[in-house]
Amino acid sequence: MTNWTPALEEASGPRYLAIADALARDITTGKLKAGDRLPTHRDLAWHLGVTVGTVSRAYAEAERRGLTSGEVGRGTFVNVPAQADQLHRWHDAPPGTIHMRSAPPMPCAEETAIAEVMARVAGGPRALEMMRYQHQRGLAEHREAGARWISRSGFEVTAERLTVSAGAHHGVLVSLAAVTRPGDHIVSDSLTYPGIRSLARLLGLRLDGLERDADGPLPDALEEACRTHDVKAVYLCPNQHNPTSLTMPEERRRALADIARRHGTAVVEDDTFGNLDGEEPLPIASHLPELGFYIAGLSKTVAPGLRTAFVAAPEKALGRVGSAVHSTCWMASPLTAEIAAELIRSGVAATIRDGRKREAMARSTLARKAMAGWDIDCAEGANFLWLRLPEPWRSSEFAAEAERRGVLVTPSDPFMVGRRESAPAVRICFGPPRDHDELRRGLGVLAELLREGPAYSFSNVV
Repeated sequence: MTNWTPALEEASGPRYLAIADALARDITTGKLKAGDRLPTHRDLAWHLGVTVGTVSRAYAEAERRGLTSGEVGRGTFVNVPAQADQLHRWHDAPPGTIHMRSAPPMPCAEETAIAEVMARVAGGPRALEMMRYQHQRGLAEHREAGARWISRSGFEVTAERLTVSAGAHHGVLVSLAAVTRPGDHIVSDSLTYPGIRSLARLLGLRLDGLERDADGPLPDALEEACRTHDVKAVYLCPNQHNPTSLTMPEERRRALADIARRHGTAVVEDDTFGNLDGEEPLPIASHLPELGFYIAGLSKTVAPGLRTAFVAAPEKALGRVGSAVHSTCWMASPLTAEIAAELIRSGVAATIRDGRKREAMARSTLARKAMAGWDIDCAEGANFLWLRLPEPWRSSEFAAEAERRGVLVTPSDPFMVGRRESAPAVRICFGPPRDHDELRRGLGVLAELLREGPAYSFSNVV
């Protein structure tokens, strides 16, 4: 733990803001490095002569700015500069910037049909009913549409097992809330969707990352974690894994399910990109009906603005999932759930999904061609690729230099779980560019930067 004490002699205004500003200043000047653990709230309060509450507000403000990350039971750690900036510097980017940082759904001509379905729902006889309070787990007809969307050969889900959530992120939240209490231990892939870290903090959970290989978390790592700790849940993204885009093979899914069953550990399976693949193995939940939570959202397949997802939960957990929905948002919006259900029932959702799959196939082909010869993970039809950087690049330096040249990518740090050394890699998303030409330009800038290397790129940087 660092002995950092902020200089506040000339600071004015609220003390908590002065502490947060000093933290930002010391990160910028290099006094604090990525991965440094800050003093505890109580220790810093004693040294500064302020209340513990003041330090808590300061640390919360620093985390809001992206400067730090807190881990329950471990402390507060400094983020790298690129990670600190990336969540807050999207909309104020200079004109002409090529955004390749977020992973929105692929553009497709078929999505214009959404407006027609919205108009039909708005003009229908049930429009006003959708504006009233409904059951916390969602209307039966909406859950039936969700069952139709999720179910396929070998994995049949009934409407009775489903709950409508306000998007997949919310679905993960209510699933974890159903099986954990503050202070409980959960695990995930050591390289995974950054949102699981914020959810763990929100719920007061201890989160650890599992060692992995190209197929996902190692079974031995999960076995060891379950033996060492009373692990309540493991969070997994087996299809188009974020950020590598790779899909977990059937054998690995069965192995992880067997371990979870032996230890009574719930599996929270986030299948945000799964319906885009079409030929992926059966969900882990199909091998673990008594402990598996399966979340299928519509953000990447149909439209993120719907904020609608479906949570398939074990029968014994349905009441707790419903209570978690009730506690966090009372209910998912019936109106958007009705639009989502009508999109599914009419076949428009499937048409849009197929259009997005075709565009993802085209864009991932362009990306793999542009990045040929470099160390990448990029599945056919993926929405993004994972670029492992050659020495001596560091991910934060590469992202910063790419931004200076007008291209936004995400460094590896937000995807890392646990206090492991950050991997020198970046995620590059294909969805944000307006067209294939803009995508090619962005990829061209990144490929040129790789060829030049950091020594050339930073030769004029003071």
